[in-house]
Amino acid sequence: MRFVLQYGEVRPLSSSSSGAGETIAPKRVSNTTRQRREPVQVRSRETVGRILEAAAELIEAEGLDAVTTRAIAERAGVSAPSLYRFFADREEIFDRLLSAQLAELDRHAEATEATWEIASIRDFVSRELELHVAYYEKHPSFVRLWFGGRVSPTVVAEVHRRNRALALRARSTLAASGLVDPSVSESAFVLLVELGDRVLDLAFRDRPHADHEVIEHGRDALCSYVERISTPSA
Repeated sequence: MRFVLQYGEVRPLSSSSSGAGETIAPKRVSNTTRQRREPVQVRSRETVGRILEAAAELIEAEGLDAVTTRAIAERAGVSAPSLYRFFADREEIFDRLLSAQLAELDRHAEATEATWEIASIRDFVSRELELHVAYYEKHPSFVRLWFGGRVSPTVVAEVHRRNRALALRARSTLAASGLVDPSVSESAFVLLVELGDRVLDLAFRDRPHADHEVIEHGRDALCSYVERISTPSA
């Protein structure tokens, strides 16, 4: 997946999958770790894009533990000092890469959801699962980051923001279709999103393609949950 930084936002351009890595134990990111320098010039933005693309290729080919800043720099064709002008360490690169991939997924999900005419709760749950399964299978580096790299405060905050946004969209969509009472609490839908995330986590665990038996069982469980919360408690 290729990335370029436009107006301060990392935008994904295309996907690819090759590379090699060097083994290193993962480490946690401190609360103070942040991107060191926001690129302004076109050349600098292109450099950041190559770094992120290289990281995605290495993650896809070798897994998170095999990715080092040296391997990323070599893969991107940049010097180590050039990499460190923009990123403090590999975890900061992971944070930026995951943020870009989440933004791409959300743009795709929102655009797709806007075309849906929902006939039932099961229809909605099925469409959401199918949408995410298709994206995850097409972007293996995202799966490894999403389920294996959510350790930094930056990423945790990003996950919480995204889950709340998904929850609000789900409630709005189902309420507009007359399938749930609009007064059902936001927290009930945040839990729905968290449960769906766990279903996908298990379905993709140690495999590039979803375990469809897990998806089917998860679909049944999620449908039962939505049916249970579809009207607020008295």
